[in-house]
Amino acid sequence: MSNTRRPRAGWKIVGVVLIGVILQLVLNHLPQKIHHQYGDLFRAAIVLLVGGAISYIVENWLARLSLEHIGSRRTTSIRFLARLVLYLAIVLSLLAAFGVGLSSVVFGSAFVTVILGLAGQNFFGNLIAGIGLVIFHPFEVGDHISFVAWQYPMLMPSFPHESMKPAYTGIVSDINLAYTTLQTTEGTPMLIPNGVIIQSAIHNHERQHAQRLRFRFDLDLDLDPMQLVHRLEGLLKDWPYAVEVRLADVGASTFAVVLTAVVQGKREEDVRSALLGQLIPLVQELRRTSENPRSESH
Repeated sequence: MSNTRRPRAGWKIVGVVLIGVILQLVLNHLPQKIHHQYGDLFRAAIVLLVGGAISYIVENWLARLSLEHIGSRRTTSIRFLARLVLYLAIVLSLLAAFGVGLSSVVFGSAFVTVILGLAGQNFFGNLIAGIGLVIFHPFEVGDHISFVAWQYPMLMPSFPHESMKPAYTGIVSDINLAYTTLQTTEGTPMLIPNGVIIQSAIHNHERQHAQRLRFRFDLDLDLDPMQLVHRLEGLLKDWPYAVEVRLADVGASTFAVVLTAVVQGKREEDVRSALLGQLIPLVQELRRTSENPRSESH
């Protein structure tokens, strides 16, 4: 019923074009003096009005199309190309409204100079990077990804650990002409310039079959390392995924245990929490048993 109440996108575009034609006819019948002084500005305003309205209608139509028919992932490329073509058409129409011929715009040396100049700027670099993202598809809208970029360093946590990758994680919600929008795990949308993310190391979690998670824990050297490893292997034997327990390093007063888990579809922090839930009670038990003989000897 909602489709019958509101006109289709095609009829809306036709209506907007008719409004533009009517405005142009009104402009042509203005007094000669006003037309001569302000005609270019009026034509540019009409172009912006009509072009902006058509862009809005097409964007809404593509959004409904993605939800109702072919899915959001498949329309990423279509929406990107539609934005690019519409905005380019608006720019060329604006130049034409100010009396710049289309042939001189496309083939003139001034246009080439402007394009080459813009290529070194951030915006045009992001635009080209966005085209690369759409063509090569390192990820799509709806994918769960993590990316590592040198432009966004992160401080390392203070608890004992091995080296960590300063990754940002979330779900891709949009790819437009300048930015890729990431819905982060904290719930805050993050807008990353396309020029940054195309240079980044990207982990696409939607395309992985299984991942190996490595956790290092430093423990007191007073504990028996081999007993700890043996007991921990027994506790983790019946887990739904494989966990490998190994001694990794030794220091003046501590030794390191590394747990390597092969998991699929689980977050790293959840696996770490589950492993700590097994490791901490075991360490406390071994510590108590190691202290009891000492108290009895006294």
